[in-house]
Amino acid sequence: MEPVVIIQDGARRDEAVLRWAAAYAQLVGTGLEIHRPQDDFRAQLVVVGYRRRRTSAPGLGGDVLPPPASARCDTVVVRGTPEAVDARNRHVTVLVSGGPGDRRVLRHAADFARRRDAALRVLHAAPELPVRDGVVTDPTYVLARAAAVLDGFRHHAVLVRAQPHEAIARCTDTDLIVVGSGDTHESGTVTRASLHHAPCPVLVVHQPVLAARHRRAAIPTPRRPVRLEA
Repeated sequence: MEPVVIIQDGARRDEAVLRWAAAYAQLVGTGLEIHRPQDDFRAQLVVVGYRRRRTSAPGLGGDVLPPPASARCDTVVVRGTPEAVDARNRHVTVLVSGGPGDRRVLRHAADFARRRDAALRVLHAAPELPVRDGVVTDPTYVLARAAAVLDGFRHHAVLVRAQPHEAIARCTDTDLIVVGSGDTHESGTVTRASLHHAPCPVLVVHQPVLAARHRRAAIPTPRRPVRLEA
């Protein structure tokens, strides 16, 4: 089984990242490695830290390495309260947008909730829109589709009439927020909002089909393993 890989770009180690990655590696029964962004490696999950830089440009480049949308596997960005990092809240929240990536995101969220014996919340954020030409938009279909994908997996569906970043900031009882990797405009908005506003770690689920369709840049195919001592 491929390892959980921590990416760090300096000598200083983030204890929250190490703690989260070690706990997850133990949970799934795999190894833990530490690499630098330029290394070649294989991973089932990449774990990185979040650090807000005053001079960073809009986007994620100044805050997260590597950018989650470019990874060829799932990425966890560790941030938030100590309670969330240590999985003490016993809740996993998955954000759905109604896009083609929801199916994969939901399945990954359900698997994580099952492994952690945590409750699963399915959240769709949709602000109130003005009625045009007598047409009223009903966003509840997004949650209905999510329930069909989960196929009986126990969960709590929530529709929040707010912008994604507002809904995400309210998830103070959550240990993990699960989102897609941002290969469509809508899921990209949700992903950015999660990475900048979440009060907990964020799991960004890789979308290989969507990534290929949009020709997103990706980490090069691994050529040789490189292991750094933890």
